Amino acid sequence: MTTSKATVSFFLDASRPKADGKCLVKLNIYHKPNKKRYATPLHATQEEWEKINGPKLKNDQLKEIRLELNAIEKKALEVIDNLNPFSFVAFEEAFFGTVERQVQDDSLKGWFKKYMATLRQNGQLGSATSYSTTINSLEAYRKGLSIHDITPAFLQAYENSMISNGKSPSTVGIYLRQLRAIINQSIEAKAMPMDKYPFKKYHIPAGRNVKKALNSAELEKLFNHQPADEQHRKALDYWIFSYLCNGMNFADIIELKPNNINGGFLHFNRTKTKRTKKKDLRPIRVVLTPLALGIIEKYRSMDPANPYLFPILEADLNPVTCRNRCHRFTKWVNKHMEAIRVELGIDQKIGTYAARHSFSTMLKRQGVSTDFIKESLGHSSVLVTENYLDSFTDDVKVEYANLLTQFNSKK
Repeated sequence: MTTSKATVSFFLDASRPKADGKCLVKLNIYHKPNKKRYATPLHATQEEWEKINGPKLKNDQLKEIRLELNAIEKKALEVIDNLNPFSFVAFEEAFFGTVERQVQDDSLKGWFKKYMATLRQNGQLGSATSYSTTINSLEAYRKGLSIHDITPAFLQAYENSMISNGKSPSTVGIYLRQLRAIINQSIEAKAMPMDKYPFKKYHIPAGRNVKKALNSAELEKLFNHQPADEQHRKALDYWIFSYLCNGMNFADIIELKPNNINGGFLHFNRTKTKRTKKKDLRPIRVVLTPLALGIIEKYRSMDPANPYLFPILEADLNPVTCRNRCHRFTKWVNKHMEAIRVELGIDQKIGTYAARHSFSTMLKRQGVSTDFIKESLGHSSVLVTENYLDSFTDDVKVEYANLLTQFNSKK
């Protein structure tokens, strides 16, 4: 029995033309009775497409497109000739180099959705939500974007629009770094040519966040405070535990297990980097001071069936439930810490994030090396740590300013 051979042709997808009227050229593979279309990096207007396929082509740029199409066709035919029997999966593996390269169009939203699905599958729900916010922002700015619409001019115009609408440079930077990650994926999958990479000529804004570290006097107030309200006491204890344990994120606190404690140290891997830093995943080691140990003993889970150190999570919870529990617990702590802030007359916000910033900034003020602080925080580089650390406090600035007029003239 003879099997039919797959055929190769090209198709101009005029369903979603770009602003300049150019449409995506797709590779069409037909194997009776099925066909599949794959995006190429090439675009043309309807008029240009007719010329490319016409007998008398004179335009040099269009000749280049025809040559590229000929090369794509030649490669596709070679792959088909080596497949016996033919299958689309085998064709995609051989032609694109990976099964994962099966995005059928160049829709930016499609690329985002694919990556968000991977994040959710890996349990990275917070990251998936963040990427969803980014694509929603981009779609609100301009609907129906293609990966090929992302040019240096587009990026600058988008940044200008976001800033003029009140977004901070830090927020815009987050959106654009996530967009860059998607564009990098499209280039790796050969859906966008490397010479069109838009971030070569455009630099993402890197705004500095307003730091949230408390000064020494404010920290002393918190450590000396004896709340009458039991809920305030519990929230403050968890805040102090975070501060004492290298500014540990609350997402990491709730996932601690008894076996994280060993020989007077607490060992843990940051939830944030467990999946993104698999090559050099070093656990953070925290010295457990008597105060930190006292907080553990006070609040640790007494249920032998619960594998967690603190009774915030329990066994066999799905990632969505774990994330929701973490959000609720963090919100609960922040609510009670706000009440304590008002009671103590502290101007600076003292939410859970302030514990982490206060830990690192206090060490800096005491002259501790940035390398040590980097290791304690679990940062990937000293540069990240330097950007993270608080600047000098106002009282230090006043002290130094007064030195300008303290003359010690010697006779």
